[in-house]
Parts: sequence; C-alpha cells; structure tokens
Amino acid sequence: MMSEYDLPLVISSFLVAVLAAYAALYFGARLANANGGARRRWLASGALLMGTGVWTMHFVGMRAMPMDVAMTFDVLMTAISWFAAVLASGVALHIIGRNRLGMLLFGGATLSMAGGIVVMHYLGMYAMRMSAPPTFNIGFLIGSVAIAVVASGAALALCRKLQHMNGPGSLAIQFVAALVMAGAICGMHYTGMMAMIFPEGAVPAADNGLRGEWMGIPLAVFCIALLAVALVVTVVDVKHQRELASFKEEEDKRVAELAFTDAVTGLPNRSALEQRLLDILARDNAGGNPFALIYLDIANFRELSTGMGDESLNAVIREISAALRDQMSDQTFLARYSASAFFALVPDPEDSQHAFMYKRLRQIDQRIGTSAMPVTWRAGQSTYPVTGNSTRKLVLAAMVPRDLNEIGHFRNMAPGPELVLPGHNRHS
Repeated sequence: MMSEYDLPLVISSFLVAVLAAYAALYFGARLANANGGARRRWLASGALLMGTGVWTMHFVGMRAMPMDVAMTFDVLMTAISWFAAVLASGVALHIIGRNRLGMLLFGGATLSMAGGIVVMHYLGMYAMRMSAPPTFNIGFLIGSVAIAVVASGAALALCRKLQHMNGPGSLAIQFVAALVMAGAICGMHYTGMMAMIFPEGAVPAADNGLRGEWMGIPLAVFCIALLAVALVVTVVDVKHQRELASFKEEEDKRVAELAFTDAVTGLPNRSALEQRLLDILARDNAGGNPFALIYLDIANFRELSTGMGDESLNAVIREISAALRDQMSDQTFLARYSASAFFALVPDPEDSQHAFMYKRLRQIDQRIGTSAMPVTWRAGQSTYPVTGNSTRKLVLAAMVPRDLNEIGHFRNMAPGPELVLPGHNRHS
C-alpha cells in the first residue's frame, strides 16, 4: 500500500522526475533550431538528463518501498538499465527534433522512449536478483506499459509543441508540462512496482555489488544537483537567446535605418522620401491630404566642391543641411535627394504655420552659405493633387526651376501635359 512507502523518498522521486522532465523538454525543444555540433550537444545533454532523471526517479522510488531486508543491486544490470533509459531518450529526442515529422516517426519515437522506460524499470527491479523469482499481476503490468506509452507520447508531443514557442510564456507552459510528465512517469513506476511481486521471504543476492543506501537520498541529491546545473544552463541559454534576438532586432533596425538615411547629413535620403510619398499616396483618403514638394538645389555645387577633399566637402554639406533644417517648420519632412539637392515635403501647404518657413526659404541665398564661398540656390515646387498624382510626376514638376520668390505661393500651380527638365529628352 502507498501508505507504507517512505513519504520523503516518494516526494524526492517526484521532484527528480519534475526536474528531469523540465530539463529534457527544454533541451529537446532547442533541437529544432540547432545544427551540426550544437545539435549533437543538445541531443546528448537532453538524452543524458532525461534518461538519468527517469532512472534516478525509479531507484529512489524503489528505495521508498518497504522491505524486511537490506536492498542491494547487481552493478551490471543497474548500469544497463541506466543505459537503456538514456539510449531510448536519445533516440526519441533525435526523432522528435526533426524539422518534419509524420505520424509514423512520431509513433516510433513514442514506442522507443516507452520501451526504454519499461526495460529500465523492470530490469532495474530484476537487478536486485532476488532468491526467488517474481510473479506478475498482468493487469498492473499492462497498465504500467500503457502509462509508459501515453506518458512518452504526451512528453514528446509537448516537446514538439514547445519547439515553436518563444518568450516567458513558453517557460510557464514548459513547467506545467513537466509536472504532467513527472506525474505520468511516477504513475508508471509505482504501477509497475505493484505489477512485479517478489515472494515473501525472498532476499537479494549476496554478491550484489551496489548497496541500496546509495540509491535513495544520496542518488536523489546527486541527480537534483546535476539537473539544477542543467537548469542554470537553460536559464543562461534563454538569456543569451534573448540577447541575441534583441541584438538582431536592433541590428535589423539599424540596417533598415541606414538604408533610408543619408550617411553624411543624417537626413532621410532619396529612398526615404520616395517611401514617404508612396505611403501618403497609398492612403484611402490621399486626395483629402494635400502636400507640397519644395526642391532646393545648390546651383554652384560644382564650383563649391572644386579643390575640396571628401572630408572638407562633407563638413560643408553637414553645415548647409543643419542650416536648412533650421529653416523648416515642425511638420516638414526634409530629405537629401542627391549630392547637391534637398526636398522638403510640406503637409497641408496652405496652413499658416508654414508662412515663416516660406519667407525664410525665399531669402535662402542670404540665409544659407559657407565661409569659403556664397551658395547660390535653385528652387522649384509642386503640389498634390494639383500638379500630379504620382511620385514621378510630383518630383519632376518640383525640379523645374522657379524664381525663389515663388516659394510658398501655390495659387497658380497647374499640371503640365508632360513635364521635362532642362537638358532632358522628352522621350528619355
């Protein structure tokens, strides 16, 4: 009867089973994203932890069973029972860690693990080499095998499910799964112990080399320590994986930003401007959100850059772009379009908030320059939807030169049949 069992040892056996199940679930789940040497390490670790944990749970549970004589075990049979548990766990985790898994392979993994547990359990009991052969309760025997199969199938299914989960939530689910697995493992063990009955008065073989005292609390403590180390490894690994994921996210963000950022000035670049225009034009109510494009080009850029090295020229461009930024109103999107040109995208261009910006831009020749040489500006503008309804038309219209005094005056804006820049062929 369970009431006769040593309760501390029963609790210890369950604790070992929980830790073994938790560690094995985690290590098994890591197989999905591991390759080469890393996969072999996770597989070996998972098999060792799960097999050793289930094996330890079995012998600690056996020590919890009351006996009138000292419990001893045959060393070779005990070692083989441990190897059977580890090997079966390894085969099962190897199969379950595959990218694609059909029902046939899943069934094979389940039977492999269940078979290893059953062999380990009954071989471990036979390792006592009693003076009289055991008898079996067929009902409990079949029940123990059935529990091993169901428990193994559930464990591997949970392991498979956890392979596709990330984040703190997966760890909580993994812990609940470990509790369920541990209950099933312990259920199989104690059912199996009731299935195999030794006659009253039977004693272990005198030449058994392994004393039972080492198979109780000392073994449980050792295994718990081993599993605790493994769990620390999993915690470190989780932290490392999160750091890698965070670094990758930041790196992807940085790369994306670089793709849309001018390296010299830090302003949005041509791609960023075109993307912003496409986003606006793609809105359902785009026609109800007018905007203007103001083109600002350094007309004497060639003369300005003559004789300058790259660093000196970049410093001048940064100085000019900073001054240009200062002229913009709060809602204006300023981008560097080319080496010498900038575009300002102005939302709701008729709004009075932009009045001072237009006034400053009309005086841009006097406001923005360099100490080495005055800067001469060429400007143009277009408006949506009056001038055009596509990115190409709006940009080309804005690049048609206009008098600086026309900046910000949109009343006379009109679409052209086909806008062509000076020096460009109409059909090019």
